[in-house]
Parts: sequence; C-alpha cells; structure tokens
Amino acid sequence: MGAASVDRSRTALRDLGLIGVVAVVLVWIHVTLPPAVRTRMALRHESVDPVSLYTSAFVHLDLTHLVGNVAGFVAAALVAYGLCVQIGHRRWFRVTFVGFLLVLPVAVSLTSYAVIGLLYPGIEPVSRGFSGVGAAFAGFVFVALLASLNRLYDYRVAGYSGLAIWLLLLFEVYLIYVGDVTPVVGGLFVVGWGACLMGIRREATRPTMLSRPRSRLELIQLAQTVLVVILLVSFVSVLFPTEIVEGGAVTNVFAHAAGFGYGIGGATLTARYVRG
Repeated sequence: MGAASVDRSRTALRDLGLIGVVAVVLVWIHVTLPPAVRTRMALRHESVDPVSLYTSAFVHLDLTHLVGNVAGFVAAALVAYGLCVQIGHRRWFRVTFVGFLLVLPVAVSLTSYAVIGLLYPGIEPVSRGFSGVGAAFAGFVFVALLASLNRLYDYRVAGYSGLAIWLLLLFEVYLIYVGDVTPVVGGLFVVGWGACLMGIRREATRPTMLSRPRSRLELIQLAQTVLVVILLVSFVSVLFPTEIVEGGAVTNVFAHAAGFGYGIGGATLTARYVRG
C-alpha cells in the first residue's frame, strides 16, 4: 500500500470518526446523565431556557427515540460523506458537518418553537431529539447528489434532476398526509415530472454529451443516483410518518421540515464557501 493510499485511509477514518463521535456523545448523554438533568436540557415551550434551544437536540425521550435518531443521522451522514468523497470535496463535508452541529440545533428549535406557537397557541409541548439535525443531513444528501450529477453531466441536468426529485418528495409528503390524489394535484405532478424528464433528455442528447464515451463507471454512478433517490424517499417517510402521535409521543414534523430545509440551504452555502 502506497503512502498516498495510507493518507487517504487515515483521512477517511478521521472523517468517519466525526460521525462516530457524535453518535457516541448522544448515547453517552442518554445513558449516563440523570433523567432530571436531561429534562432540564429539553426545550419547554411554556418557559424557554435559552440554553435549551441548543441542548434539547442532544437529549431523547427514551431508548427507542435515541436509536431511531442516531441511526437516521448516521445513515444520512454516511451517504453525504460518500457523495462528497466521490466528487473530491471532503472539506465540504467537514465544513458542513461542523456548521450543522454548531448552528442547526438552535435554528431548528427556534423555528419549531415559532411555528408551534403560531399554529397551536394553546399547547406547551416539550421538544427534544436529534432528528432535526439528522433531517439536515438528509438535506445535505440532496445537495450532494446534485453536485455529483453536475460533475457527471452539467448544471442543467443536475437542475432538472433536482427539480424532479423535489417534486417527488413533495408528492410523497402529500400522499402521507392527504392520501387522495385529486386530478389537479396528479396533473401538476405528471406535468412537472414530464417537463423535468424532457429537460433531462434534451440536455443529455446535446452534441457535447453524445460525443462523450459511455463508461462502466458512469453506469455505476447512474445506478448509485437511483439508489440515493430511493434513500431520500425512505428518509422522508421516516421524517414525516403517517401517525404523528404514537405511544403518547408526538413526532415534531415541523422540526424535521425545518431541518431538511436548513440542510439544503446550509449545504449550498458551505459549497460556495469552500469553492470560494
């Protein structure tokens, strides 16, 4: 094994260690801290402690809540990292990773607090859990996938693909919470997807694209794109469950939506920062 290969392995282990450390910290907090301390760390909407805007992301209601959030975070972070490695932007992953951990717990908590207070002024829930930050990494996966398509083809194909994926995810959320597809909604989805597919086909058949030799690696990357889209659909189904209230616990879909949106916006900003 050459020196360059050893360096790459060490770099990968160091980067993956970042993900592992966060997972370990979440487990450690749940296992070692007394319940009273974890309760104080949670965000109580009736009397907001400014510190809890950040700390609430790192405590969980029970073991099931913890395992689900840790598993979702690790899965999304690993996929995002793999895409960043593929396009040669490990630094983008590191900058985004640190930025998410420092900023998003507070951003997600504030957004969730504001939305719940606006829509449901009569209730005073307790918010806790890492799922909002985990949702941000799912948003990071979305942006990293588009960056991969931009590298493989160009920004036009990536743009049409991103719009098609976004429409698919919105349609999925619609099916989860509405169920019945009206002619208007179904028609808009079909027209939107048709326009995206036509755009992709038009860009993919440009002379510059047709003149490129097709390699086995490109076919593998296309298959990978399909797999990542399936993973994004799976992430959305977990973040936005059909039953919001289950076993006495309420899934904060507002925090999930905020995290996913902030993840897309944050990853886009850090990509520009790294390039600059």
